[in-house]
Formats: sequence, structure tokens, C-alpha cells
Amino acid sequence: MGTAVSYYGQFSDSGSRNSFYEVKNSKYGFKSFPSKNLANFSHAVQSRLSVDDLAPRVYSPVGRIRIEQQMWVGITGNGENIFKTKNVLSDWGYLTEIAKPYHCPNGDEYECADHCFYEGGCKNYNKIRHLVDCIEECGIEYTDCHNGNLGWVTRKKKRVLVVIDIGRESIGDYDDSLYPYADIYDEYDGNGYEHCSCTACRGS
Repeated sequence: MGTAVSYYGQFSDSGSRNSFYEVKNSKYGFKSFPSKNLANFSHAVQSRLSVDDLAPRVYSPVGRIRIEQQMWVGITGNGENIFKTKNVLSDWGYLTEIAKPYHCPNGDEYECADHCFYEGGCKNYNKIRHLVDCIEECGIEYTDCHNGNLGWVTRKKKRVLVVIDIGRESIGDYDDSLYPYADIYDEYDGNGYEHCSCTACRGS
């Protein structure tokens, strides 16, 4: 894809290591990563998983698009910040199908972690367990099941549960004969946080 300036993304959401944009006037989303290496890894994994409807479909090779970004330009006389919207190039990423977010039926506060997934307390436990088992058969150990990382897509008029966060940080062991190498700390920003730089992990 290279740089596709015909696509224009508006920020939608972000995880610990990537951001998601909804592409204007299209059915696509664009998922970006802090480095091209991490984008290539996730693209390879998602492309493989999407074949078996374990992840959203992928619609492009790795590249960049234009995105909308708020730039600080000054302060008013009343002390209020002034921002200007500017079109800039995104980080490296790819076009992907937009999935509907999965929400824990026991309440989002559980985040589908210990209580729901690992203890089997969620009514969707068997679906989640089956999803992870199928991913493992593709040479991927998926270790990050919680709200925000799972979603629903439609296949043959039925809802199908998929993983939507396929960043390197969400994956444990993987078959390196099938997928490119990627270091979880590639492009590490040196902020001192062991796992990621999101506000939740920073505790602020």
C-alpha cells in the first residue's frame, strides 16, 4: 500500500501499543503501530487468523494514511489552550474490517480477566476458550483476553467472536517459521514502564 493519501482516518480508539482510526467514506478501519516491524508482524498474524474467521479481515498491505491530529498552537487571553486540526501521516499500519466491541456480560469492571475467563465465570467462556484454542492451532499463543481485545464480526448472517488486538504484546509464544520476528519492545520509548505506555499501566 505504501502511503495512501486517498484514505483519511479519524481517531477512534487506542490500546497500549497501537491506535485505531475509522476511515472516512469507507467501510474500513486503519490500525497503526509504533514501528513498521510491529505492523508487519500483526499484519501477518491477523491475515492468517482472518482466513479462519478468528480475526477481522485485512484489506491492504502495510502502509500509511492521512490522519486528523490536534496540534497545540497557543493560549487565549483567558488561559485556554488553542488547538488546530492538521492532516499528518499516520504511523505504519493497515486497513482492516471494523468489528463491534465485545462487552463482558458480568460487567466491564471484570475486564474478562480472572473472574470471567480463567475461572470460567462468563457465559461466553466456552466461545472464548474455543477461540483461543483455534488461534493456538495457527501457531499463536494468545494471552490477552479481556474487554477491548475481543469483538464481533458477521459471517453468513451470524455473529462470530474474534480477537481484535493482535499486537505483539498480546501474544506469547508463536511459530517463528510462520510469522516474522518482532520484539515486544521494538521502538520502546524508554519511559520505564515494563509492559506498555498506556495511561492504565502508568497508573495516571
